[in-house]
Amino acid sequence: TGEEGGLLLRASLLQVRGGAKLGGPQLADGLGNVLCFNGEIYSGLSELGQGVNDGAALLSELGASPEGGAAGVFSRLRGPWAAIFWEEGTQTLWYGRDVIGRRSLLRFKGDDRLVLSSVSLSPFDAPEEVRSAWEEVPPGIYSVSLASAVGSNAVPEPLHHEWVDPIPAALAQRGKEEPSSGPGPTEGGLDVMASAEHLLRLLRNSVKLRCSLVDHRYDHSQGVGDLPQAKVAVLYSGGLDSAILAALAGEAVEGPIDLINVCFVGGKSPDRLAALEGLRDLSESGREYRLVEVDSTLQEVDAMRSRLLQLLQPTETIMDLNIGASLSIAARCKGRLKRFQDGGIVTVSEDYTSAARVILCGQGADEQCGGYGRHKTKFQNGGWPALSKEIEHDVNRLWRRNLGRDDRVISDQGREARFPFLDEDVALSLHKMAVEVKCDPLKPLGEGDKQVLRVMAKNFLPGLARASQRPKRAIQFGTRIAKLANARDFGSNRAANMASAGSVVLPEFDAVGR
Repeated sequence: TGEEGGLLLRASLLQVRGGAKLGGPQLADGLGNVLCFNGEIYSGLSELGQGVNDGAALLSELGASPEGGAAGVFSRLRGPWAAIFWEEGTQTLWYGRDVIGRRSLLRFKGDDRLVLSSVSLSPFDAPEEVRSAWEEVPPGIYSVSLASAVGSNAVPEPLHHEWVDPIPAALAQRGKEEPSSGPGPTEGGLDVMASAEHLLRLLRNSVKLRCSLVDHRYDHSQGVGDLPQAKVAVLYSGGLDSAILAALAGEAVEGPIDLINVCFVGGKSPDRLAALEGLRDLSESGREYRLVEVDSTLQEVDAMRSRLLQLLQPTETIMDLNIGASLSIAARCKGRLKRFQDGGIVTVSEDYTSAARVILCGQGADEQCGGYGRHKTKFQNGGWPALSKEIEHDVNRLWRRNLGRDDRVISDQGREARFPFLDEDVALSLHKMAVEVKCDPLKPLGEGDKQVLRVMAKNFLPGLARASQRPKRAIQFGTRIAKLANARDFGSNRAANMASAGSVVLPEFDAVGR
């Protein structure tokens, strides 16, 4: 807004739900209300169900003058969302993100305007003061009364609304309590097996929700002939987290599931080898899994570098580029198709593109369950309280460090990422779970890290015995993109490690370098 008091709303559409195709990305009712919505609502609205578009249902409820107003409606939503809502009757602009921050929403804070967008609108090579003015909107519900801004050159400061629903309110408090001192894994009668079984029930429901609410896929998939089309894909490394999601998706989906695996070294990366083993193990259940081998190179990443840099903002490190490139190329879901047949793995198509619009991803498992090497280091230096504090620190910065970036690069390929480990019920259960149940840094790698998930996979999910023992390997290392980039840009992996390459700001974003 400015002297003219203008308001401009624009949106684009990736529709996954609803029996009828929407006429446009902006939803408007007869009352002058307008909603721009990015996300998935699994519950919290009265008009939800199979074949119902959740964005249209949200606008209907917002326009019905509900008790608690718009803030109450947004607070009750379950699922990942980012939204901008113009409420005509009160001349109020509402915006926000779910309490975990699973969908991207940025704000420009460079002048008297209020600019909100899923992606940065400033070129990646813009002056530093312009580019750095974009920031991730913290999870929450915000409103700006434009009625009071008429005749003013400045937009009023946004009003932040508290979560009134108990579940997001509890999740918003994570990290604000005193960390548990921890009785130690052999004291206090801790039952890891019972905790794993309880978590499995919640995670099974989370995956089922995210697999069932899919009303649209692409009209055809390339290179499959008469093969049935996949409704859902899984970003699949062959490791623990993706194997759990693949196994649970197999329970929830009738028909094939495409397992998407990306590699930058001609099919010889650790993740590719683990994925081939995992395909065999999963297929022994009798369900239909298909592996999509997505092969790429640094040259392909260089060709798409400008596009990636635009999407990455405001994240800006070499690690962000390596992860973003891996996710973006994987989200094309295009490559060699293989399946397990007659006791062996056979190639079905050399040039296949999945029809699935939804990709299940394992984000949040490591942060919530103590899966990183630094978690063990924190325990060694400060015991259980330090470990507990580090896990909560990782969880509370997911929205800023990972989720906005991942949403942007995956949705740019016309796919929607869904994160079962970040379901509200799953996240709240893990928050309440004793840290020494979630992980045990006194045990070896591949056993104590993400302990509760390893126990779950080994004891309750057939075919995951090998996956339950695989050590953590981040996507940039498992695909080998980091090793290739380090050798080219730093001379060797050792030199890159000495320079802490992952946290180095990309040259295009380095104000000093420019």
